[in-house]
Amino acid sequence: MTAKKVYFVFFLIISQFAFSQWESRDIITNDNITYPETSKLAKISQTIGITEIDIKYHRPAVRNRQIFGNLIPYGKVWRAGANESTTIKFQDDVIINGNKLKRGVYGIHMIPNKTEWTIIFSNNHVQWGSFYYDQNEDALRIQVKPEEHAHIEYLKYDFENLKDNSLNIALLWASTKVSFKIEVDEINSTLDVIKDELRTLPRFSWRGNREAALYCWLHNTHLDLALELINRSISYERRFENMYQKALILASTGKGNESSILMEEALKLGNENMFLYVGREALGHHNSPKKAIELFKITLKYFPESYKAKMLIGNAHGWMGEKEMAIKAFNEALLLTKNEKEKTNVMSYLNRYKN
Repeated sequence: MTAKKVYFVFFLIISQFAFSQWESRDIITNDNITYPETSKLAKISQTIGITEIDIKYHRPAVRNRQIFGNLIPYGKVWRAGANESTTIKFQDDVIINGNKLKRGVYGIHMIPNKTEWTIIFSNNHVQWGSFYYDQNEDALRIQVKPEEHAHIEYLKYDFENLKDNSLNIALLWASTKVSFKIEVDEINSTLDVIKDELRTLPRFSWRGNREAALYCWLHNTHLDLALELINRSISYERRFENMYQKALILASTGKGNESSILMEEALKLGNENMFLYVGREALGHHNSPKKAIELFKITLKYFPESYKAKMLIGNAHGWMGEKEMAIKAFNEALLLTKNEKEKTNVMSYLNRYKN
């Protein structure tokens, strides 16, 4: 290999190494070099309902020091981490320990004490630590009780007690834990997003309007809006999905005769599997097992020999933790099966609940 070729290969190797080192880093915009921080940056994120919650903070270590009441004095504002402000971002409006807080980004500060802590959500999230903290910039203050906890060397935030529409955020460091509850109004937050989305492409399709109407019906809310949306869906294309949906909405608003007429039309456009699919939507996509059971029972009204409808009713009861009801439904589904393949299908569900 010639000297030129050796040099060229060496250049390619060095170039590739340099690219691999910097391809994932930001462009340098100041005259500082990059070096490891003592308190490492951390980011955590969690979604409840459709609301994303993001926390960004730095993690100091205990390092054999007495933390609260010494390194972090009682009665003084603390940055709730290290380095620049700890921040929390809410994608939508939230409720914190019963107090409403608007969507946005907030700086978190805390005032530790032996028996009670103050947690502060500041409108100023860009300051360095708590050195220039100004109470006039507070968006919310809450009081919480500290708890004893197993030793945590590096400060951390964690999401606990996760539910569909709520969770607890906990700060853990040394032998102390403090936490507060976050709740979201899932239905109204989702409807706000749906209304915005219906200003765009979904508005001009049967599917987008029908899915929005389905959400309203599943949560028994804004049924007047649901009727408006489903009528728009039908105006674009008359299909089983929207005719069936309109029949359901009318039944829920006390218009039984009109609902029955539309249901007959839906039957001409659909079949057993199409009826079952709507129930599966409610169960799987929308986490609405009670409404799913209602839909599977409607399927049985028009298709009384449907072993699948009974089986899916069992699945919905199991979803809710109602083991006995699930087993009962699966056994009823077995009585409707017509061959070994169908029996095997049901037994695959039933066996999950036998032990």
